[in-house]
Amino acid sequence: MSDLRDWRVTVVPWADRRLWFVQARRGRRVVWGIVYDAADPDSVALARRAIATLRAAGADCSALPSPLPGA
Repeated sequence: MSDLRDWRVTVVPWADRRLWFVQARRGRRVVWGIVYDAADPDSVALARRAIATLRAAGADCSALPSPLPGA
């Protein structure tokens, strides 16, 4: 994965707050995203792995709550 230092990663509710959207923005544009189900442990684990990959590539994940909603 390339250098993602100008990407900012956030999480926002999707639909009924059971689904959440992890999004990476470059400026005002969403350049990557994944929806996960907060009630499904496998889905939450997938979102965590995706975030870890983005963080390792240099994306700014400082705005993410800890723990993730549903985690």
